[in-house]
Amino acid sequence: MTSSPSAALTARLAALTPQQRALLRAKVLGTRPQERLTPGQLRLWETHHAIGGRPADVVCQAVRLTGATADLDRLAARVEGFVRDHEALRTTFEETGGEVRPVVHEALPPRLTRSHCATAEEAEARARELAHEPFDLANGPLLRVVLATGATVQEAWLLVVVHNLVFDAWSFEMLLDALDGAADAPAPSVVPFSRWAREQAAWVAGDAGRAAAAYWAAVVDAPPPPLPTDRPRSGTTARNGHRVAFSLPSDVATGIAALAKREAASAYAGWLAVAWAALEGFGGRADVVLGTFTAGRDLPGAEAAVGYLLNVLPVRLRDPGDGSWAARVRAARTLSREGLRHAAYPGELIRVPRRVPAEHPLFDAVFVFDNLGETTRTLQGAAVSTSDVDKGIARYDLTLAVYPRADGVTGWLEYDTELYEEATVRRLAELFTAAAGEASREGRR
Repeated sequence: MTSSPSAALTARLAALTPQQRALLRAKVLGTRPQERLTPGQLRLWETHHAIGGRPADVVCQAVRLTGATADLDRLAARVEGFVRDHEALRTTFEETGGEVRPVVHEALPPRLTRSHCATAEEAEARARELAHEPFDLANGPLLRVVLATGATVQEAWLLVVVHNLVFDAWSFEMLLDALDGAADAPAPSVVPFSRWAREQAAWVAGDAGRAAAAYWAAVVDAPPPPLPTDRPRSGTTARNGHRVAFSLPSDVATGIAALAKREAASAYAGWLAVAWAALEGFGGRADVVLGTFTAGRDLPGAEAAVGYLLNVLPVRLRDPGDGSWAARVRAARTLSREGLRHAAYPGELIRVPRRVPAEHPLFDAVFVFDNLGETTRTLQGAAVSTSDVDKGIARYDLTLAVYPRADGVTGWLEYDTELYEEATVRRLAELFTAAAGEASREGRR
């Protein structure tokens, strides 16, 4: 026998915000385990096995702390607490009869080790070595952390290596936040990954999910051929990779930001327009499909979840209008805004004929834009600088990464060495930096 809720309770429920309702629903649902992989996790699982466990989808970050003496014992305790708080980092993956099931453990301590790194090169080499050690997805742990002293008492290193099946870039920022929290700070709001996975599946099956599916199907309809390569694409490669780095002065970033602002666009749209122009010059077509990363925190409460929520979605750039920089930025702005309205839809579910004979059927090139470094972070009073370590692996045929900072712009083009010669990728880097210079000059007029 059940009874109806009181009028007071009904009023309180009605007053909740969408986020509060989502959190309440998650609590009521309890801790029901995740029964299957999310679409993103399934792609990572399949890629992991297709390339023999090589670290294509492994976060590999070297965090340098300078200007204060870091308490490594305290950092170690915070890492362990973070793992206790977030079930994704206590998850392993069990395969039975061809089906993969996530298994959340009550306790699964991270692999924590101590070391000494006298130079940045030594720190990055240690992180790279950790990333290339095979991951045991069935037994874990999938998080590896090295806490290292540096060249002086006011330098230390935090090396973070973790499989993407349980972690993403947003999760990394959450980890850094947790490491610097006050000892008496209230416990942060935590949304278990399993709840988010169920919310995602329900959203995809609903009206909004069906509308998003139709939107993305239209975006990728009759896609252009992939970009040219030096050697033919023949299917899965070993994903051996190399990076060509580039840098630009700060006034280039300022000019592109001004150009974007003039068109009521974000800095991301400005740099996306630059990437479009460079790839059009490289491939000889104005119609370009790029993969672009979104945080995947679109559903209520998702910002408090650790795990692989990252989403890779297509942006279809094909109409530069009169070819001016203003027209390109406006087009990039419009497409970005339209896509964001449907960004909760898993990119892996977009139905498209195989365009690229690789792990991802749609993307041969992706665009990474990260301006988080424009803000200053400290940890235990020390200045924090992070480096995305080159693992010698190519996640895609081509990846273009751009990092605007207060003192200038850095970036790199990561490429599959089985498909491209270094000279070819250097030519693309030159096209990109030249286009950035042109766009910047337009923005400063």
